[in-house]
Amino acid sequence: MIDQISFQTAARTVDHLGREQIADAPTAVSELWKNAFDAYATDVELNVYDGSDPVAALLDNGHGMNREDFVSRWLVVGTQSKITADTTSADDRNGLRPRPRQGQKGIGRLSCANLGPLLLFVSKRRNQKIVAALVDWRLFENPFLTLGDIRLPVTELDSLHELLPQLPELARQLLRNVDGDGDENYSKRVIAAWSSFDALHTAEVRDGSAVRETAPAEAIRRDLARLPFNERHLAQWQVWTGEAEHGTALIVGGLTHDLAVHVQHQILSPIGQDAKDRLIQTLSSFVDPFYDPSSHELNAVDPHFHYAVRTWRGDRSELLLGTDKQFSLRDIEPLEHRIEGRLGPDGVFRGRVKAFGEWQEARCEIRPPADLRIGGRADA
Repeated sequence: MIDQISFQTAARTVDHLGREQIADAPTAVSELWKNAFDAYATDVELNVYDGSDPVAALLDNGHGMNREDFVSRWLVVGTQSKITADTTSADDRNGLRPRPRQGQKGIGRLSCANLGPLLLFVSKRRNQKIVAALVDWRLFENPFLTLGDIRLPVTELDSLHELLPQLPELARQLLRNVDGDGDENYSKRVIAAWSSFDALHTAEVRDGSAVRETAPAEAIRRDLARLPFNERHLAQWQVWTGEAEHGTALIVGGLTHDLAVHVQHQILSPIGQDAKDRLIQTLSSFVDPFYDPSSHELNAVDPHFHYAVRTWRGDRSELLLGTDKQFSLRDIEPLEHRIEGRLGPDGVFRGRVKAFGEWQEARCEIRPPADLRIGGRADA
């Protein structure tokens, strides 16, 4: 007899695709900014707040999501590939011309796991209700759960002022993924899975190989009982202030070292300083640095996309980087050597060369290697 059997997806697949496929926190932020660009945002920010439990807020004024979008797109791994045509409506483009899609593999949203385990997702589309959800990425680390075992609490709100009072209930419902709920079969399955995972941690502690200080289930219960999110972390969001009717806020708790180091008060170690430097190096010149409205350049296009990274210590903020502080065309105008041109569809670069301060009369043409073969996939 021949049976038809489907693949089963372990919950850890999300962990592998998100946290383990992203190099570090700056790369994760870059991936999330790409998603904001694809949502036709014109402003995006990363704000890192100090406190006993530092929090990061990634805020944009893109077209946002409603509940249906969140369920059918955000929670579906592998969407938004380059091979998918951009079907964003004119209304959602907010007056902007179509943009080339930046998100490639549909896992950018999973990058949040590289910033910290707790995520408060809040989003709003124009003239629609607000959607909010709470995620603890550590749920996806349990090797004894399947992806279908994890259920995330999602709610709709008429006003943002309803959000913070609902956090305890969102946390309570998220905790059902560890302690079970009214469904006997489901409860039995998840309780056994966390018991096995905790037992694995106990064995690792015993043989000295543990990487966690606290048993997995206990850590989740502890952190959901004391969520660090408050009004301060939403105060810079344009939807919260009324400056925008739409956008998305990703509020992250339990920050990794790469982000928490930016609001530390003590003198940084070389490792901490390296983490700060990598954030600036990765996110600087996120958009085309050669666009300058006061100067013509062959390939430059105004992206209508402004970004900033700020740190907050109490009520005082510091701008670490932003569109106005990035490397630009003005910085290379005085250089003695430049090459400027276009790469055509035939793979040939055509342009001009500046050498020792003078533009050369002869046109520059650079052809690809004769044995180069381009792949046939649209997303290659």
